[in-house]
Amino acid sequence: MNKPEQSIITSLLEKHALGICTPEEMVLLEQWYAAFPEQGKVWNSAEEKAAMKDSLKADIFNAIAPAKVTAFTEVPAKPSRSRWWQAAAAVLILMGSYLVYNKYTNKKEPETIVVSAAAGKGILQYELPDHSFIWLEPGTTVRYRKHFVNETREIELADGMAFFSVTKDRQHPFLVKTRPGVQTSVLGTEFTVKAYAQSANVQVMVKSGIVQVADGTRILDTLKASQQLSYQLKEHTCTRMEGLQEDWRSGDIALLQAPFTEVARILEKRYGLQVVYNAKEAEAYSFTLHLGKQATASDMLEMLKDISGLQYELNNNKVTIHK
Repeated sequence: MNKPEQSIITSLLEKHALGICTPEEMVLLEQWYAAFPEQGKVWNSAEEKAAMKDSLKADIFNAIAPAKVTAFTEVPAKPSRSRWWQAAAAVLILMGSYLVYNKYTNKKEPETIVVSAAAGKGILQYELPDHSFIWLEPGTTVRYRKHFVNETREIELADGMAFFSVTKDRQHPFLVKTRPGVQTSVLGTEFTVKAYAQSANVQVMVKSGIVQVADGTRILDTLKASQQLSYQLKEHTCTRMEGLQEDWRSGDIALLQAPFTEVARILEKRYGLQVVYNAKEAEAYSFTLHLGKQATASDMLEMLKDISGLQYELNNNKVTIHK
């Protein structure tokens, strides 16, 4: 091969490795590759084979990261150009094998849709591709795959509280997954899942229909309308409670023996406040209260003060809680 041909083929090989060859350039590479003899000795010795391998490694590194230079790196001298085409042919074979392997083994992950209700902006109602509806408490984030209606209808509740009104479809169960592996499955019903990132439990509250709750290793319970379940993440225990819960979608706040972390979250996500408090001191408190949707942050703070004796300082959008 003469020098101009070597230069052209080198350029085409680099473009092929980067996946930017045009159809015309691919034809040239295929013609060049077809011209190789089917038999013949590629390397004269094991030493030449090792030298060519080191040379190719150096060339590939330089092509991928030309700006990175490592001090005291000795690049071996390249073997004779008379053997260049044999090594290039081997490179093409390896690249072809890799591309075929990569096509069938490294499939792209399905595209994920992320829906979030911004803090301080009110409850968000969202329609899913199967015409089910979800209501997201401020600060709540859910995720689902783009091809939601063609597979098991699976929602990940990453953080927050969401109400689900599920369209019936017996061929495609509806699953809500939370951390760490708690799963609520239904065919068609209405229910709430509360799974705050800072909370020690996950709660499932059923308004209508039947839902099944599992933790990845076992079925925890099957709930009917007006039943709810609280699952303790550390102890792996659950408690079922009876009684219809108030529909939080109206904007009312209803807490039953809620830890202060949940109260702080409401102040942060619903009212957009920055809350500063001593976490260890707050562990001793729990709150049962009800506030209407017209209640302000000051109303809630005053109620907390009356219930627990906790003091607070509200300055602009920052509230500091004192014992």
